[in-house]
Amino acid sequence: MEWPVLVSSLSLALLFLVPLGIKWQIKTGYTLIGAIAIGSATGIIFSWDLLRQDISIQMLIPLEFVFILILALATIVFFFYRDPERHSPQEPGVIVSPADGEVIYVKAVSKSEIPHSKKNGRKFVLNELIQTDLLSDENYLVGIGMNLLNVHVNRAPIQGRVELLKHIKGTFLSLKIKEAIVTNERFTTVISNGKFKVGVVQIASRLVRKIVSYLAEDELVQVGQRIGMIKFGSQVDLIIPKFEGLTLKIKPGDQVMAGISVIAEFEEAEISEEVGK
Repeated sequence: MEWPVLVSSLSLALLFLVPLGIKWQIKTGYTLIGAIAIGSATGIIFSWDLLRQDISIQMLIPLEFVFILILALATIVFFFYRDPERHSPQEPGVIVSPADGEVIYVKAVSKSEIPHSKKNGRKFVLNELIQTDLLSDENYLVGIGMNLLNVHVNRAPIQGRVELLKHIKGTFLSLKIKEAIVTNERFTTVISNGKFKVGVVQIASRLVRKIVSYLAEDELVQVGQRIGMIKFGSQVDLIIPKFEGLTLKIKPGDQVMAGISVIAEFEEAEISEEVGK
């Protein structure tokens, strides 16, 4: 191994990938580990005499950069398109996370106000929710931020029947543009278990080109069942009615996993037939 080549590859990887990791909200530790691994692999490969024959330093650095980019993209695609099997809690009285990621907010929403989601400091109203009977007098809105390394397959938070599938078409504008707060693509799914309803809002980012739903209206779903996928980094909001016997089990900053992490618990005996109606 030639140390100058390894040093140049590591330096390029750190200089290029760390700022990208920060921009894409990937944890610093994961970004550093990935950058060191990709930089080291690039340095080892380009240390081989076969690849370095007749290559000047002026040509070597651009080639290293291209190879680092290819390895980084391959890593992102691998992590993004993972769809591991999950074993959801089977005990009654739980609401599980619809997405992998970090809880970025938990806030109260009343029936008298139009609920709004917040993403990257921007907010936009969820108009489709006021056109349904999803909202009860008091509700919780839980925002879950996803990065490019999270599993992007979303799952049903409760068992029940699909009452609504609503696609809001977006224009894929940058969130730096004011209009993006109302035009970024999203997909809302409402599930009822017969006693209350929850809403799952899949929210696109500017990199997103597609939100895919796996469901049909009136379909019966099981807790933790795959309900759809957001193609590239995004956010998922969960709307839960507030009622006696419901206890939230998460707070901002918590890491959650779709179909596994418990967002809330409730006492079934305490649920009124009027909750969510």
